[in-house]
Amino acid sequence: MPPQKPHPLLTFAVFSAIFIVTYLPCFLHSYGLLDDYYLLFLTLTKGAWCPEIVGSMMSQGRPLNLPFIAAAFSQLQGINDLVYLRIIATLGTAFLATLFFRHAMHNGWSRAQSFVLSLLIFSQLPFQVLSAWSLVGFLGAIRLPLAYVSYFLAKYAGEKPLRSPAFAGLYAATLVSLTAAMAMHQATAMFFWIGMAQDALSPKGWDLTRRQLSVICTAFAAACGIEYVICVWGKSAYAAYLLQDRDQLSLNVLEKMQWFFSEPLTNCLNFNNLDASPLIAIGVATTIFAGLWFFVRSLEPQECLKKRCLLLAVLPFLCYTPNLIVAESWSSYRTLYALSALLMLYFFCAIQGIGKQLKVSNKIITGTLFAAALLNLIAANQNIATYIAEPQSKELALLRYRLNYEKSSAVITHTMEQLEPPKGKGPFDIWKYDSKTIIPTWYEILAPAAYYDEFGRPSSARPFVAKAMIGLLQREAQIKRN
Repeated sequence: MPPQKPHPLLTFAVFSAIFIVTYLPCFLHSYGLLDDYYLLFLTLTKGAWCPEIVGSMMSQGRPLNLPFIAAAFSQLQGINDLVYLRIIATLGTAFLATLFFRHAMHNGWSRAQSFVLSLLIFSQLPFQVLSAWSLVGFLGAIRLPLAYVSYFLAKYAGEKPLRSPAFAGLYAATLVSLTAAMAMHQATAMFFWIGMAQDALSPKGWDLTRRQLSVICTAFAAACGIEYVICVWGKSAYAAYLLQDRDQLSLNVLEKMQWFFSEPLTNCLNFNNLDASPLIAIGVATTIFAGLWFFVRSLEPQECLKKRCLLLAVLPFLCYTPNLIVAESWSSYRTLYALSALLMLYFFCAIQGIGKQLKVSNKIITGTLFAAALLNLIAANQNIATYIAEPQSKELALLRYRLNYEKSSAVITHTMEQLEPPKGKGPFDIWKYDSKTIIPTWYEILAPAAYYDEFGRPSSARPFVAKAMIGLLQREAQIKRN
C-alpha cells in the first residue's frame, strides 16, 4: 500500500510556517525594492491603469500582470503596506511547495524525501527574491503555480481520446493557463517543465507515453506562439516603453550558449552561494553527471533509458528558453526559478544514486540532505537580511533623512532637477547625478556586496525609482502634517 499523503491544508500550514520564519526579515523591515516604489507611486498619484504602467507591461508582452497590479497596489496606502504583498508572496511559495511535495510523493518518493527535496528547492536564491520583492513575489505567487499546474493539464489531456470532449477541454485549459503564465512573465512560466522532470525521475517508474509527450510539447509550442504574437503587438503598440535588447531575438547561438554555461548555469550550480564560483559549479556538475547516471540506470522501465537521458539533457535549456532566445543577456535570479529547481532535483537524485552505489542506507542519505536543507534555510534567512531587507531599509531611512526639508526648498528643487532625464536619455536609463543630494549610485552599495539588481544593490540607483521614492516620502510627510 502506498504511503498516505498528509492533508494538503496541513502540508501548506507547515510550509507556510517554515518559510515565514525563514524570510522573517522581509516582514520586520519597512522597505520597497525597485519597481515596488515606481508602481506604488504611479498607482497613488495617477492610478494603476496609467499609461506608464500599461505601456511598461504591454511592451514586454506581460499584459496579464495589469489586473493583478491594479488589484494589489490600489489597496496600499504607503511604503509600509508593501509588507502585505511580501506575505502573500511567501504563502505563494508555500502553496507551490505543497503542490511539489504531493507530486513527489505520488511519484514514489517517501514523505521524508519529498519534504527535504521541497525545502532544498524552495529556499534557493530565486525564491528568496520572490519573498523579498513585493511586486515580483506577489505576481510570482500566481504565475508559478499556474505554470506548474499547466503541465499536469497537458499530461492528463494526453491520456484522453483525441476527439473526446475531455481532451478538448483539458488541452484548451492547458493553453489558457500556460499562455496566462507566459503573459505575466515568460521566464517564470518555464516552471512548466519541472513537472516533467519529476515524472522522468520518478522512482516508481516512468509511464509517459509518446502521445502524452507530443501533447505536452505541442501545447508548449502553441503557448509560445501565442505569447510571441502578444509580444510583437505590444512592441509595436507601446514602442516608447521598450527596454533595450528585450524586444530582439538572439541570432548568435554560440555566444548565447557560452553565456548560458558561464552565468545562469554556474549561478544555479552554486545553489545558495551568492558569490558564484566556476570551480564549485564544475564540482556540482560532475557530481550530478555521475550520480544521476547511477540513479537513472536503476529506474524502470529499462527500455526508456535513452529517452530519459535525452530528456534530462534537454530540460535545462527548456527551463531557460525565453532568456536564450532574446538578445538581452541578463541572468538575474528572478529568471532562474525553473533552472534552479531542476538542478537541485538533479542533485538530489544524484546523491541518491551515489548513495545506492556505495550501499549507504536511505535514512542516512535523507538525514544528511535534511541537514543540508536546514543550512539552506539559515543561509536564505541571512541572505535576505544582509543583502535585501537591512540595506533597503537603511537606504530608505537615509533618503528620508536627506529629504527633511520643505518641498519648495533649494535642496529638493535641485534633487528633482537631477532626476529629470538628460537630453537623449529615456526614463528607464541610468545616468549620473549628484548622489550627495540623494542616495548611493549603482556602485555605492549599503550591503557587503551586490549581485545583479536584487541582492545588495540600492533601489535609488535607478533615477525613475529614486524619483518615485522621493514622491512617496513627500506624500508620507504631507499626510503626517495633515
